[in-house]
Amino acid sequence: MDGPRFGIRVGGAAPSWRVSLVLGLCGILIFEALVFLDVVMRGWTVVPYEVLAVPTNAAQAVGRAAAHDLTPLCWVAYLVMLDGLLSRPWRDATADGSPVRRRPRRFGMCILASVALWSVFDWVNFSFLDAWRYHGLPENTAHRLLGYFFAFGAIFPAMFLTAELLQRLGLCRVRYWPLRLMFPIEALCVAFGLIALAFPLLVRDPVGTVGLWLGWFFLLDPINRWLGAPSLIEDWRQGRWGRTLALLAAGAICGLLWEFWNYWAATKWTYRLPFLGPLENYRYFEMPVIGLLGFLPFALECWAMFQTLLFVLGRLGLRIAEPLPDEAKVI
Repeated sequence: MDGPRFGIRVGGAAPSWRVSLVLGLCGILIFEALVFLDVVMRGWTVVPYEVLAVPTNAAQAVGRAAAHDLTPLCWVAYLVMLDGLLSRPWRDATADGSPVRRRPRRFGMCILASVALWSVFDWVNFSFLDAWRYHGLPENTAHRLLGYFFAFGAIFPAMFLTAELLQRLGLCRVRYWPLRLMFPIEALCVAFGLIALAFPLLVRDPVGTVGLWLGWFFLLDPINRWLGAPSLIEDWRQGRWGRTLALLAAGAICGLLWEFWNYWAATKWTYRLPFLGPLENYRYFEMPVIGLLGFLPFALECWAMFQTLLFVLGRLGLRIAEPLPDEAKVI
């Protein structure tokens, strides 16, 4: 009798998955230990509210270097760890290894798209909203740009690989009633998306982040379905809810990690969300607790944006990325 199609099979895997898993996990632990050393040395002071003590020896200098680059370092290590987890064999016959190895061009495009599309979010914020601010950025331009690349480039892959792992853990089998959305409803979603994306440009206030965090999904996912690109709305129409749930959960998981790794870093960001009123004072590290809800739809819209980008590139004759092999895959 066959065992349940769930979980991980022990044994029978190439040893390389263990290397990735150990390297990624050890990397996170080492970087965290170095930052802890720096935090203790500086007397638990926090950027940007207090002046950090200057390192006085080599160990402290290494700790401060890790604190300046904690975000890109930890997220790269996290991606390596996920590659290891996804590379080991699974009982589920639909699991095909790590997307990093099975679809490397798609993964590479995901990194580049993450840099480019997150830059759009940053541009709207700094040009119109002033809802978050960076602190302690390296003075060296090359160092700063390299940090931007790895930090921004990990955003989409981190959420998508986390969602891929959650799919393997059983969410891919979540199937319930189909949701029959008629064309007028989808057209209204597109209209709402356009209004939501225009909202931050019109109000020029941090409250505009609400539209920025919702608009892209409502605008692009129905269009993706009409064009025949991967679409969550199409998943819903077919009664497939796993990929949506996996992305929502991945957004929440990554949001908690982003804020956790951000707080004690020497190069970091803070938020300015006065429209929350007293709720702005109840925080998970730097993020107002209620703001953590924004990470859930953020994962959906990042996925929709990526599918649209790949479709447009394909229509231009640039079929760089491998297609998704089935509707259960995220990346």
